[in-house]
Amino acid sequence: MRRKQELLVGEWAVLALLCERPSHGYAIHATMAPDGELGRIWSLGQPLTYRALDVLRSLDLVEVVAVKPGVRAPRRTELQATAQAKRMVTRWLQTPEPHVRDLRSSLLLKIHLLRRRGRSPVQLLTAQRELLVSQAAALAEPVEGDDQPDVLVRRWRRTMTEAALRFVEETLEHERRVDERATTGRRPAVV
Repeated sequence: MRRKQELLVGEWAVLALLCERPSHGYAIHATMAPDGELGRIWSLGQPLTYRALDVLRSLDLVEVVAVKPGVRAPRRTELQATAQAKRMVTRWLQTPEPHVRDLRSSLLLKIHLLRRRGRSPVQLLTAQRELLVSQAAALAEPVEGDDQPDVLVRRWRRTMTEAALRFVEETLEHERRVDERATTGRRPAVV
């Protein structure tokens, strides 16, 4: 069995939704479907949504609050996140992604989930930027030898890290402007 810290991205997303308010599988699936609010960033089909709920229940991160009659199903099991799950999600939402390959999924989800909570993602983006700066610097150092596969992979990683850093810096600047406008009462510009 997996440990609580080893959740998959979809499981984190489902758990974060349950930290916002109690819900049932069908409603979570609607949010996680490809055309759903979170599904446009990271989608889960209905079987994977229910699988994520089963995993979260087996790890004691969610609990049943009520069983109600359903419209499309005989009954709906309403679930809520435990106090421990809420603490875990709060930490997860502030933790930068260690791998560039995970930015497209996890970082974008975290930014959106923070905004849904009414919180600014500036702290997360600042930490992500610091990590990417460090990674880019390490990848900029010259490579010893002429092993073509290693040189090729390192060049790929450096290029992707630099692109990710540009994205994070642009997003950080945008989010700072959004926060500034929110404190001054002006509406943020759509980017």
